[in-house]
Amino acid sequence: MIEWFLGAADGEIRALEDGPGTDLERLRELWCAEPELMLRLDRLYAASQRAFERRTRAAVAEDLLRALRAVARGADVARLDTAVALAESRLEDDTATAAARGLNVGLTCGIVVSPVVLLVTLALGAWVPGLFGVDFGCLEQQALVHATVCFAGGAMGAVFSVIMRLRDPARLIRTRARRGHPAADPVQLSQSLRQEGWYRVVVGWFLATALFLLVGGGVLTVITPPASPAALCGPGPLSVAGHEAVIKTWFFWGALGFLAGLNERWARGLLRHPSAPRDEPGQDEGARRA
Repeated sequence: MIEWFLGAADGEIRALEDGPGTDLERLRELWCAEPELMLRLDRLYAASQRAFERRTRAAVAEDLLRALRAVARGADVARLDTAVALAESRLEDDTATAAARGLNVGLTCGIVVSPVVLLVTLALGAWVPGLFGVDFGCLEQQALVHATVCFAGGAMGAVFSVIMRLRDPARLIRTRARRGHPAADPVQLSQSLRQEGWYRVVVGWFLATALFLLVGGGVLTVITPPASPAALCGPGPLSVAGHEAVIKTWFFWGALGFLAGLNERWARGLLRHPSAPRDEPGQDEGARRA
């Protein structure tokens, strides 16, 4: 179960020469006869031992060695070329699996942690003012509740935005390869995207909080809540219209936070490795025009 989330544990990387049943003399002949093909084979054999899923590690490595042994016994070199192409496809799918699983785990952790953060925020918001002798009345309670509802909507909006843009992880990995980004270790890629998933949720929180402050503070007057905290606090019990206003206000702040979280794409850098080359300004402008 741990490997399903985090990937297979690292092991010793063996060379082709150390593979079981490898004819070293015939291997040297193949290196001289087919240097490019053998270079691809050697690279894929090493990459297969760093695959995200353990079964992929075993299957790809065994398929490559089986094809190598068959060619060493006199089979057509085309069989080795077919095995190499199949290994490239399976390792690409494995990398896409690592990317999708890491990002989904990060987003899920953000969703699970969000209610805990909201409860802690509510508790601190009700407790801290009392330390300074400030009366935390109905108006303040309503404002705090609206802020936390908006806060939660920002997290959901950020998660929804990421999921809609990353529905095809395999295509995303191929796009990175075409742009010249270096191939990342699948396990490290999964770990990086777990952090990215959590980071996106945090960005949604801050965007929703910023929009709440702008609207609630009267800085942004284009959007107005259906009811202010003062209208929801009175000397007596709420009327039917008052209860409707409470519900509408909750939905208003939740929807506003959700829309703010959808803009988490403003925080750029998703799936960009720290060592990846940056796009040239001219190239980036040409891509936008295209």
